[in-house]
Amino acid sequence: MTTIRAAAAAAGLLAAVLSFAPQPASAGVSAGCRIPDVYLNLPRGLDRTERLVDRNRPVRIYALGPFLSDPSRIERRRSRLQQELEARLPWMRFEFSDDPFGSGLAGTDFERIRREVARAEPDLVIWQVGTQDALAATDPDTFEQTLRQAAGWLRKRNIDLVLIDPPFVPNVAHEKLYWRIVGKIGEVSQRAGLNLFQRYASSRHIALEQQKLSSPPANAENRRVCMAELVAEAIVKAVTR
Repeated sequence: MTTIRAAAAAAGLLAAVLSFAPQPASAGVSAGCRIPDVYLNLPRGLDRTERLVDRNRPVRIYALGPFLSDPSRIERRRSRLQQELEARLPWMRFEFSDDPFGSGLAGTDFERIRREVARAEPDLVIWQVGTQDALAATDPDTFEQTLRQAAGWLRKRNIDLVLIDPPFVPNVAHEKLYWRIVGKIGEVSQRAGLNLFQRYASSRHIALEQQKLSSPPANAENRRVCMAELVAEAIVKAVTR
């Protein structure tokens, strides 16, 4: 009987401890930014980031891509993504670093990633890639090789990676240039098991939904707000599932 009571007491203590364990907040996604869940489910875990979240340790994030090319907007965009992450994981601290003057070409960005890893040792790299390569007509096979090399290099160093493909921007002449690179990013990610946030598909879905509602298309600032919410949602889902 004593053994049974002791086991029951231990189980009750464990339940009490678990009840006070931090849980993700239900920040949700704004009505105008909602997309199908399939776009928010990253195919692989973010193991290093998840361990840090479990231990309540700061997560160092290196974010790079052509969306950082306007220095006057960097702090606002960084703060937006940070706010969205912390709204979902309010007990966590996220430390961002970035390079606003990157060219956006995959080969050049890979060099920048290596320098940033040596300098700051980030835990998670968020890499928007492909926009400038599409506009520069980079050879798709060369582009694929660079992505594979970068992903493998980061994996060997136990650094998490989230790729973000180019955005869908309706009614612009260069939209068709994206198709080849967007498809290549999807192929590489699927074959190599990389975490890809499908910004192109997500922003296209949002644009089509607005069209159905006869709403005016979202301007560039609203699209950035949506992407901050959605990228944060995808990351948090990956580290708390």
